[in-house]
Amino acid sequence: MNEVSAAQKSVEIWDIKAVDPAEIQKYAKALSIDPFLARVLLARNICDGNIPAIKEFLNPSKELIRDTRYITSEEHLNRAIARVRKALENSEKIVVNGDPDADGITGSSIIVAGLRHLGGQVTYDFPTRSKEGHGLQPRIIDESKRDGVTLIITSDCGSKDVESVDYAKSLGIDVIICDHHVLGRTLPNSEAIINPYLAEGATQTRHLAGAGVSFKLILAIFNAMGVELPKILYEFLLALAALGTLSDRMSLLAPMNRIIVKKGVAILNHTRLIGLKTLKDISSGDHLELKPRDISRTISPRLNAPGRIGDRDEGIPDSRIVVDLLLLDMSQESLDKAQEYIDQFTQVLDLEQEIRIASQMSEKALYVDELNEKRKRITSKIEDEIEKNIQEQVDLERDKIIVVRGKDWNSGVIGIDVDRLRERFLRPAMILTEYSGSEYLRASVRSIPGINVYHIIDTVAESFERDFGKKLFQVEVDTELGKRSIHAFGGHSQACGFVIHKDNLTEFTKRLHLQMGTLPEDSFKFTYEIIDTLTFPEITPALIHKLDKLGPYGQYFEFPLFMLKNCYIGKQARPFGNKYQKFRTPHVDFMVIEKTPPAKKSRALRLSAVGFGLWEKYRTLVTDHPDVEYDVIFTLENVKRKGNKKHRSKAKLRLNVIDIRCSEAS
Repeated sequence: MNEVSAAQKSVEIWDIKAVDPAEIQKYAKALSIDPFLARVLLARNICDGNIPAIKEFLNPSKELIRDTRYITSEEHLNRAIARVRKALENSEKIVVNGDPDADGITGSSIIVAGLRHLGGQVTYDFPTRSKEGHGLQPRIIDESKRDGVTLIITSDCGSKDVESVDYAKSLGIDVIICDHHVLGRTLPNSEAIINPYLAEGATQTRHLAGAGVSFKLILAIFNAMGVELPKILYEFLLALAALGTLSDRMSLLAPMNRIIVKKGVAILNHTRLIGLKTLKDISSGDHLELKPRDISRTISPRLNAPGRIGDRDEGIPDSRIVVDLLLLDMSQESLDKAQEYIDQFTQVLDLEQEIRIASQMSEKALYVDELNEKRKRITSKIEDEIEKNIQEQVDLERDKIIVVRGKDWNSGVIGIDVDRLRERFLRPAMILTEYSGSEYLRASVRSIPGINVYHIIDTVAESFERDFGKKLFQVEVDTELGKRSIHAFGGHSQACGFVIHKDNLTEFTKRLHLQMGTLPEDSFKFTYEIIDTLTFPEITPALIHKLDKLGPYGQYFEFPLFMLKNCYIGKQARPFGNKYQKFRTPHVDFMVIEKTPPAKKSRALRLSAVGFGLWEKYRTLVTDHPDVEYDVIFTLENVKRKGNKKHRSKAKLRLNVIDIRCSEAS
């Protein structure tokens, strides 16, 4: 593995937040919470210390879930509702064009389930990510035209797809954009745009995921039509909105997202809906009950896997198979039976039918898991090539963004690898891949918290268009009416992607490095915000239970990070990774041991620990600094106890170690 020195990486800072003890007592009393929890809130500066706002943060109103204001402008919402109502009344065929990731999949499932309940003739499709990328696709538009579709609704995409919307309109197909991404300088000429960035006065809705916007749109449609959402459908949609919110890493500082996630994940953990339940069961791994903070490394990868590597031309199921699974319970027949079961509590589905559906569901769920395994194999192969290309293409001393170029890499999985580059070098990273027989390259980009990489790339695109009189991120595609150019750039401040022509790559990368060079050095500081230093006796399952009272945790309100000082690291460790990483095992299981006087060494407390991505650091530290004391920073989790059957339902406390250092005392 190509290692880098500390000088070559962004600066890593361990920052223990100082909090005034008097303020802790004041806030604990005002909020009626444990002083330890008050410390967490103050250390994080939640709501700038405003007590009424903190109360709303801790206990968001349930009314926020059903609030459909500010999801777009009033004009666009009315136009969307009117167009959907017309389509339902005239039995028009509707297609949902979703983004092929977890947010787009859950958002698509929400729209399809909601409109089908209203009698809509709705089908769904997704771009083949490795070939088409993201957004509203001409291929889907062409197929819709052949199938007699007159309305396309996007999910988690479309806000910048000006050319694709124009193409659909030229074929007589209306488009409703349902999205949460930043708007472009020119809006698509669609029937309506449901996007919080169009709403004046929008605050919390700006933090909604694509699935959250889809959920609010369906609520607004039902409200306008005077139709009540059945409880089972409402809970299904809410659970999906929560999954999309967590998978797309939307802010959990916003009370609206917090209540959606809190209620949605509770539904997920106790659902009897076959599709959701199986997805949860097959993804839960070590976890007894999935917490919101667990979703991004359990369910989300499995939702994403088919979209990353699916290819219908090669017979590999794509994102549609996940929607098939999720919607298994939502056909009218199944919904009626489920509602009848809820109402009467004693009637169950016919056993033979139940087994048949469960069998069908299991096959689909296992297929999703199989695709996740295939994604791991592909990712591992690409990682090997990335290692070689870093040495040849990157100046680790000078470059402020890691740019790696490869050939014929599956563009659906490079997002995972670029994530790993960002984490490894602690600076923004970009992977570009070119394809045999194509003039275009696809890129996936990730950033660190202090740098808005979307804005940087957009600034480069503006300067390029100004100087050369042409757009930088365009791709030419074949359609029923010949070749057409469509927009090919989108994303968020921390993650984005684009397609670029080979002829423009050199100029783009030159301008990108120049733009990155204008950023202040402070932008590259990577700070671990540590709530407090703990002692071994303080680390108990009761502490996790206490901390959970502040949940849900997620983006911008991560589960608290703590420190143990002057402890020992067990020399017996187990490196691990998935079965395709045997030559590059990234993770490690080990023990963290309390420092005690020699006479009490046998009574030293020991804590099980896991370090994701820390095997190399563990190995270096233990090898180079034997028999010294260490400081570790970590979060806490309860996992399933391995062993005999009587322990399987019990939890084991584990440290999830984020970083390790030799203690100053050593």
